[in-house]
Amino acid sequence: MKDLQLPYIPRLLLFDLDGTLLDSNKCISARNKEAIDQCRQRGIMIGIATARSESTCARFLHSVQPDLLISSSGSLVRLHGIIIYQCGFSAEETSILVGAGVAEHRGITVDCEDVTYSNRDLSFFNEQGMEYTDYNHFSRSSLKICIEGSDTPFAEKTASLVSDCCWLTFSDCDWFKFSKCNVSKGNALHHVADKTGIKTEEMMSFGDDYVDIEMLELCGTGIAMSNAAEKVKAHADAVIGDNNSDAIADFLYSNIIRNQ
Repeated sequence: MKDLQLPYIPRLLLFDLDGTLLDSNKCISARNKEAIDQCRQRGIMIGIATARSESTCARFLHSVQPDLLISSSGSLVRLHGIIIYQCGFSAEETSILVGAGVAEHRGITVDCEDVTYSNRDLSFFNEQGMEYTDYNHFSRSSLKICIEGSDTPFAEKTASLVSDCCWLTFSDCDWFKFSKCNVSKGNALHHVADKTGIKTEEMMSFGDDYVDIEMLELCGTGIAMSNAAEKVKAHADAVIGDNNSDAIADFLYSNIIRNQ
């Protein structure tokens, strides 16, 4: 872990969910919740920044009660419940990308604003907020599309089928994420800064996966979990314990709560 001397108290705390705030059982520990509440009581805004869709992270929001929700890897941003940024694929573009996965019998998930669709048995994901579809005659616009696989040529070819489409891998599973090229958690924070007046250097973020790298670098302080991919850790200001511990709470109490 790098030495960390905070020159400021952050005005906004941002937490990724899977692999960060959520443990392996998809729960948030009581102590981590308590620490987040303590920060909120001190006037610090709380944000969730996740690759999950709104529908699949909804069950965690009640306990955290975030002021800010960045979902679908930055495709949709809500501030105090109001959408301040949204960017995704048209129904036609979605059909083209989904068709590439269907043609090769791959697993596919599609994030829409109200629900996430999948052609896999839903027990595979064990998530609320998902609906099954075989994608026959699917005609909805989308925010983010994930297609199962690890073969880079497939991802490159699929992304080239529609304009302004980028892809990224996940560090912990063989799936590709497809989104518009200007979509990222980092880009979302620029829109948040414009709306709130909070500078990115006044923000602190916690993450573990490749989609978190830009956010960790952009914020004044970026914290990686010890279970994060090594590439992610290399872009963080500090590395704390893993997501199955109370490492987030320990960090917040030591560096923020007790120093205010």
